Amino acid sequence: MSSLRSAAGRVKRGLTVRLRQGTPIERALYYTFVSDAFSRERKLVAKGHQEYSKRVEAGRQEFLLRRNIHMLEKGLTMRPRRETYGIAYVEETVRLFRQILAAPTPIISVDVEHWAREVLDRYFDATAKSAAPEIKRARASYESFLWEAEGNKLSGPHAPFVDQAPVDIDSITALAVRRKSVRWFKPDKVEREKVDRAMLVAAEAPSACNRQPFSFRIFDDPEMVAAVTKIPMGTAGYGHNLPSVAVIVGNQSAFIDERDRHLIYIDGCLAAMSFILGLESQGVASVCINWPDIAARDKKMSDLLHLEPYERVVMLVGYGYADETGDTPFSAKRALKDLRSYNQL
Repeated sequence: MSSLRSAAGRVKRGLTVRLRQGTPIERALYYTFVSDAFSRERKLVAKGHQEYSKRVEAGRQEFLLRRNIHMLEKGLTMRPRRETYGIAYVEETVRLFRQILAAPTPIISVDVEHWAREVLDRYFDATAKSAAPEIKRARASYESFLWEAEGNKLSGPHAPFVDQAPVDIDSITALAVRRKSVRWFKPDKVEREKVDRAMLVAAEAPSACNRQPFSFRIFDDPEMVAAVTKIPMGTAGYGHNLPSVAVIVGNQSAFIDERDRHLIYIDGCLAAMSFILGLESQGVASVCINWPDIAARDKKMSDLLHLEPYERVVMLVGYGYADETGDTPFSAKRALKDLRSYNQL
């Protein structure tokens, strides 16, 4: 009986490989009747679009405001600077900014408010001679707003830093080499101040149009950590030893176009790496926990974290103080010549 099951398994795996890499018809059959990975991705993106539109209609779409302000700010840095630009979205930006500021509960941080205000101030100064009616209407609406506090003149475009960096290449290389995936930790809880300082490093990671379509769900309660770390496949054998874990969650409601559907993963992982190095610099070890696209486990985690239909886990990071009696893998890296090339078309 076992030999029959093994043979059937080999046939099934062979058929799966054949359909996956076969003709367009074979691939269509596979992803229609065998795998639901792409259909779940389509549903996630659709739910994100729906939530995006709801927030626009309700005047609380922070991601759109951040995107538009970023584009206006980028225009201010162009050389030569144009006296007319942004006409397709400047009225929308001012309207949305006013709606967000008028909300009964805060939607954006004070820093984002100052950034948006300073960029708009400079934008309307830069376009003062423009004859575009869209800019004139947007300026009139913006100038009619009664501000309750002074803005922050340091929140807009500024010159790049060209002085000596506070960290040299040898130091940052040493930090990167020192950082290993640790799986054995002391029971001591990491101070939240250290976690928050690492999060401030993560917040500075690059993000497309500065939307930051992610959040870090951090757990240091032992029962909650145990519940979270039981779900990923990669924690077998050591998950019980993790004192803390961060779950990076992507938010598809930051986008209205399916071309941007990968940004939750790109931006989320950029922030995750900055978070990890921020921890390492404070003597806190970490381990990256893979999160493959497996429907059953995705549902378990979504249910546990009460995620919205437009949210999806990107990856997990376990962290804590390393147990010096435990080993870590050496993990030899690929050679430099295999990782990069110059000017190859």
